[in-house]
Amino acid sequence: MNSKEIIPKDLIAIADIVKPKGLKGELKVFLYNKNSKTLKKNINVWIELDADNYQPLVVEYLLSSGKYEIIKFERIDSRNESEGFSNGRIYVSRADFDNAKDLYLVDLIGFMVKDEFGLEYGEVRDIINLPTNDSLIFFYKEKEIMIPISDDFI
Repeated sequence: MNSKEIIPKDLIAIADIVKPKGLKGELKVFLYNKNSKTLKKNINVWIELDADNYQPLVVEYLLSSGKYEIIKFERIDSRNESEGFSNGRIYVSRADFDNAKDLYLVDLIGFMVKDEFGLEYGEVRDIINLPTNDSLIFFYKEKEIMIPISDDFI
């Protein structure tokens, strides 16, 4: 389904779809924030299939499986149906986050990186999840810079 009228403007990417799992339409997904409780039963999500092409779905269930999660969407009941979502990205409306008033890492995108003296270095362009920590990404003097999100740097 590609209907721009129903796609919320406040979509936030929260997971990447890795591949189908099993025969019942389940998918293996990598959550950007393993501790997030946003992705849950009955929540509306949008799957980015390619540029400007989103499929709205409803989560039927979510199971933990090591470093990945297993997700099942309503009305996706076979491996054949789920294969079209491989390598897709899962988005959720910001309004549907656990507590919409809380601050999330994604909220830092667009903020200016400054040092303790107020000198500006660049605007936060992205947040990435690495095995050891999350990091802010910004550009300074035409180079991509990563700053670990830790008390030592923030």
